[in-house]
Amino acid sequence: MSKIINYAGEDFDNEIILQTGLTLVDFYAIWCGPCQMLEKVISEVADNSECKIVKVDVDDYPEFGTKFKIRGLPLLMLFKDGEIVETLNGFQTFDEIMEKINLHN
Repeated sequence: MSKIINYAGEDFDNEIILQTGLTLVDFYAIWCGPCQMLEKVISEVADNSECKIVKVDVDDYPEFGTKFKIRGLPLLMLFKDGEIVETLNGFQTFDEIMEKINLHN
């Protein structure tokens, strides 16, 4: 079981991305309806995987919109050992997310 980390300005590359293993980053905004629907799914993923999960509010950290060329929300990015291995745009089901995590585990 993993826990969900709410990004709060840490050194994103060193603290979040350049870790070994899988990291799922959920780029979201509070006002985004599909992002709100995804919250329950992300909690379920956290309960059923060892994948590190980080939530980033793009309104609080707009620099990520440019860095990762975010065009729509929600956006999930799966990193493995510091490299992007999957990008999932829009609402995703539990099964869709777990399939990608298991593929790269």
